[in-house]
Amino acid sequence: MAALANSSSSSSPPSPARPYTGKWEHDVFLCFRGDTRLNFMSHLREALREKQIRFFVDTMLTVTEDINELLCVLGRSAVSVVIFSEKFADSTWCLDEVDTIVRSVDQFGHRVLPVFYRVDWTAVAGDSGAYAKTIAELVDEDATEERKQEWKDALKAVAHKTGRTSEAIPDDAELVKQVVEDVLSTLAAMSSSIQSNNLVGMDSRVLEVERRLAMSEVDTIRIVGLRGMGGVGKTTLARACYEKLRFSAKDTKFHFVERIGENCDKQNAVDGFVQELYSALLSENYISHGDLNIGYRRARLSRLRVFIVLDDVHTPSQLEQLLLREALHLTKLFAAGSRIIVTSRNQRVLEYAKAEIHIVDHLSDDESLQLFKLHAFRPGSAIDDQIDLSHQVISYCNGNPLALKVLGGTLLPKDRKYWRSFLQKLSEIQEPEIHHVLRRSYDELGDDDKRLFLDIACSFYGIVRSLLIKYMEASYTSAYSRVIDLIDRSLLISVFDQLQGEIVVVHQLLREMAWNIVNEEENVGKRSRLKNPDDIHNLLTIWKGDRATQGIHLDLSKAERMHLKANAFEGMDSLRWLEFAWPKCFGHGHRKIQLSDDIINSLPNELRGLYWDQFPSTSLPSGFSPKKLVYLVISHSPIERCWERDQPKLEHLMLLDLTYCENLTIVPNLLRSSHLEHLLLRGCKTLVELPASIQSLVKLVRLDARDCQDLQRVPARLNSKFLKQLLLSNCPKVTRCPEVNSGELRVLDLDGTPINSLPNAIYKVKAGGVLSLYGPNITSFPKISTSLELLRLRNTAIEELEFGHLQGSDLPRFDRLHLVQNSQLKTLPKAIWKMVSVALIVEDCPLIDCLPEISEPLHLTRLRIAGCARITDVSSCISNMKSLDSLVFPATGIKSLPSIIQELDQLSYLDLSYCTSLESIPNTIHKLARLSELSLVGCKSICSLPKLPPNLNILKANNCDSLQVLPRNIGNLSFQHLRFDDCPHLDRSSLDEIVANFPDQALSQHSQVGFHYSGIDIPEWFDPPNMEGVNNYVTLELPMDCSELKGVAFGVVYSLDQSCGSMSMLCGCFIETEMITYWRSFSWNFHVLDSSDRVYLWSGDRFGNSKKDEEEEEEASWYQKYAGLTVSFRFFADVGVGPLRDVKKCGAFLLY
Repeated sequence: MAALANSSSSSSPPSPARPYTGKWEHDVFLCFRGDTRLNFMSHLREALREKQIRFFVDTMLTVTEDINELLCVLGRSAVSVVIFSEKFADSTWCLDEVDTIVRSVDQFGHRVLPVFYRVDWTAVAGDSGAYAKTIAELVDEDATEERKQEWKDALKAVAHKTGRTSEAIPDDAELVKQVVEDVLSTLAAMSSSIQSNNLVGMDSRVLEVERRLAMSEVDTIRIVGLRGMGGVGKTTLARACYEKLRFSAKDTKFHFVERIGENCDKQNAVDGFVQELYSALLSENYISHGDLNIGYRRARLSRLRVFIVLDDVHTPSQLEQLLLREALHLTKLFAAGSRIIVTSRNQRVLEYAKAEIHIVDHLSDDESLQLFKLHAFRPGSAIDDQIDLSHQVISYCNGNPLALKVLGGTLLPKDRKYWRSFLQKLSEIQEPEIHHVLRRSYDELGDDDKRLFLDIACSFYGIVRSLLIKYMEASYTSAYSRVIDLIDRSLLISVFDQLQGEIVVVHQLLREMAWNIVNEEENVGKRSRLKNPDDIHNLLTIWKGDRATQGIHLDLSKAERMHLKANAFEGMDSLRWLEFAWPKCFGHGHRKIQLSDDIINSLPNELRGLYWDQFPSTSLPSGFSPKKLVYLVISHSPIERCWERDQPKLEHLMLLDLTYCENLTIVPNLLRSSHLEHLLLRGCKTLVELPASIQSLVKLVRLDARDCQDLQRVPARLNSKFLKQLLLSNCPKVTRCPEVNSGELRVLDLDGTPINSLPNAIYKVKAGGVLSLYGPNITSFPKISTSLELLRLRNTAIEELEFGHLQGSDLPRFDRLHLVQNSQLKTLPKAIWKMVSVALIVEDCPLIDCLPEISEPLHLTRLRIAGCARITDVSSCISNMKSLDSLVFPATGIKSLPSIIQELDQLSYLDLSYCTSLESIPNTIHKLARLSELSLVGCKSICSLPKLPPNLNILKANNCDSLQVLPRNIGNLSFQHLRFDDCPHLDRSSLDEIVANFPDQALSQHSQVGFHYSGIDIPEWFDPPNMEGVNNYVTLELPMDCSELKGVAFGVVYSLDQSCGSMSMLCGCFIETEMITYWRSFSWNFHVLDSSDRVYLWSGDRFGNSKKDEEEEEEASWYQKYAGLTVSFRFFADVGVGPLRDVKKCGAFLLY
């Protein structure tokens, strides 16, 4: 042991140092006496070095440093190994070390491993043992009786930890080996806490890879492949598994070979990696590829159990060379129990190695935000101001960790002005570091494969795989193998959809990369593909069309109005894809593209795809004859018929979408369109007939003719064996359903279509499918034996749910069963509980007077019994539904809820609206910790509310005529939406407390807060008279410094002149006559009996919804730009129909 003087003059141990909060500097602290230095300790230190375990011994301290410094060192160390030897207790320094180690256990989460080297456990820990006697005889100025007792206590504390003894393992070499393995195991157990500080979402992913590795199966060799797009975290996941397992796997050689493919591309060889890997495994220097052909080295390798990671392997050839041509015969190369992780973007590499393949998942939105925060914000900094922009980054990155880290690091030191500017640029130019990583996979493709990838990434992501391949076959040979290869290379992603099958999607970042590649083409007017609205406008209205243009993709939500001349597309002989589309989330706005001469002469005949929302003519050009057209989408158009005359054959057509073409009178002749898979005619209100030629569409997958109000005639039979969806709902003049020849039918929707009788097609619906039936001609429950995802029966004449002789497991099964508006249905059988697994909805069935009793626990998550006024008691069923998340009993006759409702601990939504006989809510409701929304609208008999659940944030208790008393804890709730309007007898003191606390509530919430109540004035804290509205507005002088503004609270007094509907409030902020921003409140339903006054308070964030404000810098936000000036807030009520309404009084209040 080092003979350092203890410079502390105190008789007690030194005061503890502040815990170390950074990364560990040392894996192990070694505590020992000098009598073991040249034997056991020298071997232990060498073994730790070999395992790359960082250790510290106090000889590394300088002579001037004392026990205080030692405590700091322990705070930076994970584990202490204490070697108790014969002379250990002779040293007060050693004793101080042990005492300090014990203190570190509590302060730093330190771990201790004792080793009893040629000394008995009782000699160390016993009150009369050798150590106790030695301590008693110590003569030292610091060895007071109190200090001696502290040493003894510390020795006992360490001795009672699990450790090793030389008595049990007399061989020093074996003892050293066991101690090192104990250290590795301990470090492994602690490693997850290290990683959790730096990695996000890794724990579950590591566990999944560990499951595939099956480390306990020591008689086999396993290869696990990690596949995914660039930047998704394959290397990070492999490294996390490697670091965790290298401490716990015994008798195993570990090595991690990084960035193989990228460096092989530079060096054109893998010899360097072969040398690195096998030199490390065999503990020899500079082993060349040729050296590994020597017999004894191969024999040594075959006896080695290894754990190696081969990172970023691009080709099977690289893998074969790294594994010495034994990739398919690993038992010849390594010992049983070996494990290999291979990361690659290329599925073929992993398939070649016969690896068990694990697709690395993208991060969820929550995980993405967590990772982005780590890189974009300094610890402890406020992020509220940037949270809206952070979500834009999260959306852009779409779960890719590399992009989140890169963008987070770029934005870290910057202000909001920079963030906005940067995100604007990002929509046009991808960050170089991200682009470089993603592009490597693209650069490895051949020229045709590159063009095909750009076609898909720029135009076709998110469609059925089989459809995509057939689209590509119109332009490329061997399209099937090319698309599969792109999926294998992680440039495309194949996901499974229950109704449509495999869907091919392209990650947002790869789509951005594709457009960046296109934009590298020099001349904008001659680029192969265009999506910039200004460039497209110029191409079609100013520039002359060019043969180079192959694809036009215009997002109509971003485009200005455009008037096209009749010859707008002349000269574009190479145009294959033309798309003018509204994003699905936008719906369809005003028509953006008009025809200057009300006609367009022609469209390019080389088109493979035409997608034109709101096509501005009643028919397509007469000269348009696209023989290779694979899809035609002209939805929401005034088109009456596709071609006035000379319709082309359309032999390659696979998708025809005429959705919501309300003037359409005739469907094109499809007799020659034998490849057609999707025929979409929803909302074609004037269409009378579906042509008989549809019968011959033998590949038809989906026929959608919903909401065709005038449709009368449909084909008698559909001969396609591939039909998956037949949708004929809300066609009131259709009285029969076509016969179906398909064994693939998943959705048959006849809701709102009064068919004459049960069609045979219902027996064709596959297990897991959806069946909706409607009409008074249906008098018996359909005798189906398959298990369906949903069965919906509406407005039928069924009186009883009869199942004949079926019982138990033979009963039909449904995830969800909806029985709606079945006015003759009298009872529900007890067997219904065995038939439904997820949700039961019984709505507007007035003859049902009770729910059948449940005799055993169920796993339903949703129960809705609505408009069944004869049902007065539900206690017999809900006690066995402990999994319910949503419980809905509106407009029923129930008088009370059983107190056992407290046992529904998963319940988050409870709706008792318009239960006019309901007199009370059980006091136990406050125990529903997950309940977030409670609706008691129109419960006219309730007089008081009990203590409410702690996490309730939406409470609707309007139109409760008898309600008088609110619970005491109402003021403690962090609410989002409260309604107590039209409660004439409610105690005002409870309301006044909520009103007074409203500004604080608004500040504490990250989302909008709303509160309704009956009254004639806005609250006093709006500072009348300046805040009382005159002519629908109030004026307010902004402070000179608005930097601390958090939001705005609004208040209005309004009345209604209609009995029911939906409404919201609008508030615009004006400088004179210019609106600079505005806010819209929640929308809410109302049902009132009089025109009395009501008060509504709500909050808005500080920015409002001004587009102008979002585009401007932070310094130009309305409250900064107009600081010190007078602004006006003008209020309007929007009741959904007619013009905006005035309010009676109004106020605005700035929140700081």
